[in-house]
Amino acid sequence: MPEPHPNEAVALKVGDAAPDFTLYNAAGQALHLSSALVEGPLALVFYRGDWCAWCQNQLIQLAALYERIQSHGADLWAISPQSENVNQALRERRGLPFPILADVDQAVMRAWGVFKEVDPEGRAIPYPSTYIVNQDGCIHGRHLGLGMRDRPQAREVLAAVTELTNGNQ
Repeated sequence: MPEPHPNEAVALKVGDAAPDFTLYNAAGQALHLSSALVEGPLALVFYRGDWCAWCQNQLIQLAALYERIQSHGADLWAISPQSENVNQALRERRGLPFPILADVDQAVMRAWGVFKEVDPEGRAIPYPSTYIVNQDGCIHGRHLGLGMRDRPQAREVLAAVTELTNGNQ
């Protein structure tokens, strides 16, 4: 039997209410979870940073399927602990069409239970995790990653969105 995820006790679970948050993109635009959910479900991808090759690969794969995700009435946001400027540079360099939001104070990744402490000053990076949030604000699906390679493939995110929007809950 596999070991439980180190954050299993604190990470949000399927069926939990998603805590609302507001984060900013590189243009300084505030994006609110509750406002986005009025439009449709949302996939949230927590990634470590632009220095992480596995994270970049996942984001590039998601970019290739982004229009298909949107065709199901859903959207996708990526969240990192890096600044808006670093996120925007990655977005431009890799041609990513979805918002990348800055969780610089790490409040969102802590509220969602995906943080991993990296030093004694309390700085953290997220475990590479993905959540699918239904329009009603409840968590429909999640993947808590452990290491660099442990993250869902883009086609798995698309499948979760498709399942949700087709009413196969």
